[in-house]
Amino acid sequence: MDLKQIEYIIEIVKEKNITHAAKKLFISQSALNQQLLKLESELGAQIFNRSRGGWKLTKVGEIYVENAIKILEIKKNAYNMIYDYVENKKRKLIIGLTPGRGIELFTSIFEEFQSLYPYLTIIPIELSVYQQQKKIANGEIDLGFMTLSKDQRTDDNYVLIYSEEMVFITSKNHSFNKDKKSLKPIELNDFCNEPFVFMNENSTNRDLINNIFEEAKIKPHILFETTFTSSIIKAVESSLCCSIVPHYYAKKSIQSLSYFPIKGNPSWDVVVSYKKGTYLSKACKTFIELTKAYFNFTLDI
Repeated sequence: MDLKQIEYIIEIVKEKNITHAAKKLFISQSALNQQLLKLESELGAQIFNRSRGGWKLTKVGEIYVENAIKILEIKKNAYNMIYDYVENKKRKLIIGLTPGRGIELFTSIFEEFQSLYPYLTIIPIELSVYQQQKKIANGEIDLGFMTLSKDQRTDDNYVLIYSEEMVFITSKNHSFNKDKKSLKPIELNDFCNEPFVFMNENSTNRDLINNIFEEAKIKPHILFETTFTSSIIKAVESSLCCSIVPHYYAKKSIQSLSYFPIKGNPSWDVVVSYKKGTYLSKACKTFIELTKAYFNFTLDI
């Protein structure tokens, strides 16, 4: 198999369209089509079923791509092993980050990381956890910084940074704060008539919150949904609603919010993930260690 040819075919698979794939590859459509026809002639079978609705793999194409991906992974692992000994070789590291605390982590450790690996270009990409998991599986991301419960994990490797409690938050002006006399975990039944704001249904956060309310046998009144935890904080600060958020965000907003533990102490894990079977380079290991050090420091403050 020709490695360049493999990359061409995989790009067509991703785009489901040869025109779009050619643009991504910075080659002409005719040149890409010639490479495809050459390969199909060599195999004696079509790789794609062509249609206006999108190109789909044939059975032969599925076999080819499945093994082509393995070949690219072998190449990537081999090069990463070699690059650990050839430190002046320019290369890149693609990091998946969750919106919010992910970029805070990145900006906090970037300078130190860059000083240790000046020849390495680090590319941060903000994505949801489920998007990161998909790209890790496809080999498009080297490391993913994410938050999820144990039952949301896929068949990848996960390095635990710390376990984090989910907490109930209200504005400082909420009447509940006047009656609360201790840090005893709250009962969600006491807030069944309160409006809530949550993350949208496509987040691991929302999956966890849904489970919390299902276990409490409560159907919450949802005022609205959002894609950013910062929006939840703003809404609660304005006394519009209550919510449940990771302790990290509640602690950062202690001046404007009150937060309380929840009965059962629901929690999830803050982790760094990478594809199972992938060689973990020195640079990746360093990024993980810097991530641990960053959160060890911030959690102690």
